[in-house]
Amino acid sequence: MNRPHSPFSLGTPGSANQRQESLVHRNLPQLILKEVDYPERIIDIGQFRIQGWRNEKGVDPDFFAQKTWLDDLDQTARHWVVMDELDIVAAARLSFHGSLADVPYADMLTPEQIEHFENRKVASLNRLVVLPEYRGQGLAGRLDQIRIEMARVKGAEVIIAFPQLVRIESLRKLGFELLAELPSIPEMPDRPFFLMKKNLV
Repeated sequence: MNRPHSPFSLGTPGSANQRQESLVHRNLPQLILKEVDYPERIIDIGQFRIQGWRNEKGVDPDFFAQKTWLDDLDQTARHWVVMDELDIVAAARLSFHGSLADVPYADMLTPEQIEHFENRKVASLNRLVVLPEYRGQGLAGRLDQIRIEMARVKGAEVIIAFPQLVRIESLRKLGFELLAELPSIPEMPDRPFFLMKKNLV
């Protein structure tokens, strides 16, 4: 059962154990940010990932022609959505890893880059999507904050992230270090792609 939600200003950190919170912003109707457990709404989330990226520049149109974007990590990861009434308008995932072996895109790292994460409990920020008309309102930042806090609570030692260029500065403000620019990923062949980390211990 979800805990009763309490109001937060947009971007105000809450407890990582809190399951739901109100996001009140002058430019938006009241939004609800909540954690959802697999398989609750997982098909909706997979469809939303496609919807949020399909019309962006630099993406693979064939990949984003599919109906959903899901993978095996969805079964064990933590998921959050931002709801505007019944519609998902933002979503994000946090996955946990005993090694880099199953971290999304980790196979693209060099041996020198791998050293930052070897023999450490790794959490990965991934699958962040915000609908274009809801961007610039702090939703991505709030989803980052709650995922970082959850990673800390669950005992992760380091967080890995593979952000787009536009996300680098906001992650730096949250304590992430830029390590490298990487080759583009298959889903987004014409978009810059980067490696960042945040040490938790």
